[in-house]
Amino acid sequence: MTTQDFLCRHFSRMGARVRVQSLDVQPGLKIRIDIGRDRSGEFFDIRCEEGVVPEVLDVQPPTCHLVLMVRDEAARNKFLLGRDERHWFAATVPGDGVRDVRTAIESLRPTEIEGRKAIRQGEWFFIPERGVNERDAVIHRNKPLSRGSGSKPHICEEMVRPGGEIVMVSAAYPTGVSPEKYEQLLSIDPRASSMHWQRFTRDAEVYVRGEVRHRDHKTVDLDGWHRVYMNRERFARHAPQIAFLD
Repeated sequence: MTTQDFLCRHFSRMGARVRVQSLDVQPGLKIRIDIGRDRSGEFFDIRCEEGVVPEVLDVQPPTCHLVLMVRDEAARNKFLLGRDERHWFAATVPGDGVRDVRTAIESLRPTEIEGRKAIRQGEWFFIPERGVNERDAVIHRNKPLSRGSGSKPHICEEMVRPGGEIVMVSAAYPTGVSPEKYEQLLSIDPRASSMHWQRFTRDAEVYVRGEVRHRDHKTVDLDGWHRVYMNRERFARHAPQIAFLD
């Protein structure tokens, strides 16, 4: 049985289509997973390095979820694939204890909200918080929540962002540099002034209330201020192997 036939059999159990192709030469990358689209709709687009055979650990047809594992020397990299409201998704899964869909979902839940009831929309979790000081806060209207370049933002009706560190961001410096480093770059690198810099606040606490909208998800309406947390996908060592961005 070919890899394509093997995966098609398991993916069809959760109502999904999959296409497997060879991966272009990318050193250190064993697999690349994305969501493709054709005339028949969405499908999982999986590209594997020659000799790499993904293993299916668990399939849950009622919830349309599947856990895939790829061996990378001693590492066993795991991925949660499935359907979230309106579309298929793919996510890297952190932690070595993942063995099925249930533990994969648990591993993506932020550790800061353990034991607390949360409202989720895609990769974002919202926890009710009392005592947010509105008197001294700047309330931003219709502001985005985004996990990075290429992702579709979740738009929040009201947002406050206390604390954090001011950074300057450009395509050449996507994680940001301090204002001091930014000024230094402008003084020593003639190209720096044309890098389309933007000013952001990094590691700020984020609180939102009201409607949170996203075109791929049902709108949630938050009654009162809620602290925002992102899922733990970014902590997976194999996170770059996912091309899909919500």
